Amino acid sequence: MDNSDTNQSGGGAAAPPVTHALAEYALTTAWADLPERVRTEATRAFVNWSGCALGGSNTDTVGTAVRAFAEFAGSGTVPVLGRHERFDAAHAAVLNCLSSAAHTFDDTHLKTITHPTGPVAAAVLAVAHARRVSGVQALLALVVGMEIECRISSAVFGEHAGTDMGWYATGISGGIGAAAAAGILLGLNRSQMISALGLAATQACGLRATHGSMAIALVPALASRNGLTAAFMAAADFTCSDHAIDGRNGLLQVLSPAPSSAAIYQGLGVEFELLQNTYKPYPCGIVIHPAIDACLEIAASASLDPRAIERVDLLVHADALKLCWRKLPDSALQAQVSLFHWAAAALVCGRAGLDHGELACVRDPRIRALQAEIHALADPSMGSDQAKVSVRFKDGSVRSVQVAHATGSIDRPMTDAQLTDKFLLLAGRVLDQRRATDLAEACWNLHRLADVDSFVHLAVGL
Repeated sequence: MDNSDTNQSGGGAAAPPVTHALAEYALTTAWADLPERVRTEATRAFVNWSGCALGGSNTDTVGTAVRAFAEFAGSGTVPVLGRHERFDAAHAAVLNCLSSAAHTFDDTHLKTITHPTGPVAAAVLAVAHARRVSGVQALLALVVGMEIECRISSAVFGEHAGTDMGWYATGISGGIGAAAAAGILLGLNRSQMISALGLAATQACGLRATHGSMAIALVPALASRNGLTAAFMAAADFTCSDHAIDGRNGLLQVLSPAPSSAAIYQGLGVEFELLQNTYKPYPCGIVIHPAIDACLEIAASASLDPRAIERVDLLVHADALKLCWRKLPDSALQAQVSLFHWAAAALVCGRAGLDHGELACVRDPRIRALQAEIHALADPSMGSDQAKVSVRFKDGSVRSVQVAHATGSIDRPMTDAQLTDKFLLLAGRVLDQRRATDLAEACWNLHRLADVDSFVHLAVGL
C-alpha cells in the first residue's frame, strides 16, 4: 500500500490505517481490564436500551416494518423483544434497534448526538441467539462497539455533531461499532476484524431529513444490520481494504471537512467516550431537554393558566433549533423533534412523558395555541445541556428559569433508580408487572448470566 492511501504522521511517515488499531483494541480488550466505572456504565446502557426496545416494540413504526419484512424476509428463529415473531438475524437486529429508537427515548452521546447503544446491542443479541454468549461477553462487546462508534462520530463530526452537514451520526458510525461487537462474539481473527470494520464503514449512511418520520428510527436500525452483516461476511473471509475509514476516499475524508483520525487513536483503551453517554428522562430529541426542564419548573411554581400567558421566550443551544425547529407539528413523529411542542406541553400539562408525545396531546388546542406564542433564539453562550425560558404573563409579570445542566446530562445523570423506573414504565407497555420487574433485575445482573439468550426469551412476547 502506498502512502496516499494512509494517514500521514509527523515527519511524513505513513501511519497504520485506523482499522488496524481498532481491530487490535477489539480483540485484546478484556472485561477484567475495564475500569469499574466503565463496566457499570455498560450495564446502565443495557438497562436503558432494553426498556426502550420493549416500550417501542408495539409502536406503529415497528408494526409497519414487521408487515413489510413478512413479504420477503422469510422465516427465522431470532426473537424480537416484546413480540412473538421470529426473523433471521439481520432482520431481528433491524427490529430490535428500530424498537429502541421508536419513541426517541434512546441514549445519546451528547457531544456528537450519536445514539450508541441501539445498533451495537441489537447486533449483540442477534449473535447471542445463534451462539452461546455469556453476560460478560455481551457487555464487553457492547463496551468495545460503543466506544468505537462514539470515537468514529467524534472523528467525523468533531463538535459539530453533523448538524451543519445533515448527516445522522448514528447511521455513519453505528454499523462500525456493531461490526466490532459482533466480530468479537463471532471470534474473528485480526484480518477478519479489519475487513469487518471496513465493510461496515462502506455501508455508512443516514440523513437527518428522516426526522419527523418513521425513518428516524430506521437509520440506527440499518446500522445494526449493516454491522452484523459485515461481521458475518468477514467471518466467511469476505475482504475489504484496510483504509476504508481513514485512507484516501475513506469515510473520514469523504464526510469530514477536516479529516483526522486523532479522535479515534488518542487514549483508546484508557479514556472512554462511553462515560460521556447520557440517558433521556423525556421521549424526544435530547437538545429539547434543557428547555423542558425550565418549563416544568415554571409550571410547578404556580397553578399555571395557559390563557394567562402572553409570550414565551426560549434561549437555547443552536442544535435545538437546527434539529428540532418544527412549529405546530402535525403528527406524533414530528412532535418528537419539535422544541415548540414540548415547551408548550410542559407548560400546559406540567409533565413531559410518553403521553405528551401522542397525537391527542399534539392536537390539544391549548398546546397548539401556546406554541404560536413561543419564540426561540439560538444563544452562542448556551451549552448543549443549557437553556433559559422566560414566560411573560398578560398582567405584565415575568417568570424566568435558566437551566445550567439538564436532567440526564453528564452533570446531572439519571440515577439507577430512575433508569429502573423508566425501564418499568416502558416494559409495562408490553409485559405484565411481574415479568417487567423480573426482566429489570435480569438486566441489572446481566454480567451474572451464563447465557444471554435466556434474557431474550424472558423479554419476548407470549
